[in-house]
Amino acid sequence: MLSSMENYKIVNQLGQGAQSTIFLVEDLKNENKTCILKKVECFDESEANKAFRESLALQELNHPYVSGYKEFFVMWEKKDSSMYMCIAMDYFPKGHLGQYIDEKRQSKEIIQEEKIKTWIGQIIEALVYAHEKGIIHRDVRPNNMYVNEDGNLVLGDFSVASVMGDTRTCTRSTLDITNYIAPEMTDKFTMASDVWAFGCILLELTTTSLYTQEEIMDKIRDIKEDSFVMEQIFEEISRFYSSDIISLLRNTLKRNKRPTARELQDKNNYVQECVKRSDASQLEKRKRRESIIIPKDKTELPKGQGIRPVVQYLANMVDYEDNVRSALEYLVELAKEVEVFEIDASGKRMIKAAMRNNLLDKDIQIAGFNILNSLIITALREAQTDDVLFTPEIISIVPVAMEHHEASAELQQSGAALLMALASQEGAAEVIGLYGGVEHIITALKTHPNNPELCSTCCHALWSLAVVEDNVKIATEQKAISHVCGALKTHMNSPDVAEAASAALLSLTLNDENFDNVGDLDCVGLLIDAIEKHMKNAKVVKNACLALASLVEPDEESAYRVLTNEVSTGGHVAGVPIILKAYDLHKDNAEVVESIVSLVMELSEYDDVCAEMKHLNVGPNLLSQIFKRFKENRDIMDPCEKALGKLQLISGQKAKA
Repeated sequence: MLSSMENYKIVNQLGQGAQSTIFLVEDLKNENKTCILKKVECFDESEANKAFRESLALQELNHPYVSGYKEFFVMWEKKDSSMYMCIAMDYFPKGHLGQYIDEKRQSKEIIQEEKIKTWIGQIIEALVYAHEKGIIHRDVRPNNMYVNEDGNLVLGDFSVASVMGDTRTCTRSTLDITNYIAPEMTDKFTMASDVWAFGCILLELTTTSLYTQEEIMDKIRDIKEDSFVMEQIFEEISRFYSSDIISLLRNTLKRNKRPTARELQDKNNYVQECVKRSDASQLEKRKRRESIIIPKDKTELPKGQGIRPVVQYLANMVDYEDNVRSALEYLVELAKEVEVFEIDASGKRMIKAAMRNNLLDKDIQIAGFNILNSLIITALREAQTDDVLFTPEIISIVPVAMEHHEASAELQQSGAALLMALASQEGAAEVIGLYGGVEHIITALKTHPNNPELCSTCCHALWSLAVVEDNVKIATEQKAISHVCGALKTHMNSPDVAEAASAALLSLTLNDENFDNVGDLDCVGLLIDAIEKHMKNAKVVKNACLALASLVEPDEESAYRVLTNEVSTGGHVAGVPIILKAYDLHKDNAEVVESIVSLVMELSEYDDVCAEMKHLNVGPNLLSQIFKRFKENRDIMDPCEKALGKLQLISGQKAKA
């Protein structure tokens, strides 16, 4: 049911602009609780309706350092024939950060770095939370950082995109606000623009003793044009603040390639220190633990009673790491004992919540991964592709946990295996890419290059995720091909790594940009070596030949390298004889034969290479045999006939010569 102004009693008007009016009101349907009501004029009904739809996500925000919308409704006023959006928001009697900064400016007082560090942690946590919900604030500035009853900062007054379209032209905003808009802004706000605005807040906090409001706004405007201005400011504030906070300022006020809020939280040591001071999840946990007394008989894990009581126990004890760990590890045991392991959607959400609530506990994350993996096996077996497991709600925890425990090979192995299983569903593979899963798989490959099991799993996961084109692009940008080749080279004696790395290389050749590196990385030589080392392994031979075919098809140099390739120990290796030997071992395996004949077909497209294959009797020794053995298999016969035709053409040309 839509709300209306009848549900609010206006106490007084707090402010008015060209397009909006802000009231202090009492919410009559909520025990007369005081809140803020912002009334914003819309251009037309379609704009209002679009804004209403966008506001729904803002009403779902729930975080200690974020204040979303309490309510949102659209109304028509007859007296001025205008459509208005009405937004009900939390009221913060203690004011906002802008007021605190103004007070310090007036007295030329320095804000202590320890206090700023606490606020940095709170602002970063708020931005990470909003951004991971897919929400961009669009108006991050001190006046929208409110002070709650505990003295913490809360990010509020989120802007709806529908009424932010002309912010850059200043028709609905002051010059101070537009200075907070990132320099690269053209037609839309981004997460990077929120980070720029955070950098502007940080600059205001660190310059209260140096500049007036007007002066710092002029400085920010100048920084957009000339980064040297920023360095001059840094010289002045270095007298009062550490090099770490100056480095953070420099990173957030970059003109381009600014880090995301998540990257700052997870990879910047200084920001991590700040976040530890105000870790929202730990803060909420402590509050809950202090306010709830759990009877002793409820703290015992209900073993032998089935799955449902364990999930309920998990819900009751979600703030107690030891109990959560015991419950999840017991569920892992149960999954091994039953033929079909099933938990309902709410239980799956509970497992994810327990993992998120205890993110710093490595063993909890590993157990959670293993449970989710067992549940995926059941979902896939029963073709439950609409299962909550394959949605962002569950998938989002995997990259987060992998990022928090990069040093743990065991956790990375469990996480990569889970992502690989999830990727069997194309929609889930796309979500994994959007949530950073591809990057974390590559990071695991990079961080643990000497772990063959993990390298194999990561390569398999990359192959599985390649079902989505954007995932291949991400892998290419992250230089995945060099790490896959490194894994294959390091673990050449492992059939599992050889099979998985060959498949990963096949997927990476789908992006043309990777061909800039195949020569330097000796991809062809590594694949030929894998075939020779594991010639009896049908999967290795098949994947390596397919990868070679994919390399050869657009790249003549790769074709010549298959014929003869230099090796690091000196001399050359001829690839075709090795492939002929592999065929002799697997000539009854249609999948392997198809991969071999596909490679030969691609090689035959180059006249010089074709002539050399003719010299090696590839026609009679290989293709003629295949022609006789698989004449009913068109997947084999089509490339076979094409290659035979090319070889016969070369033979005819030689005869005429």
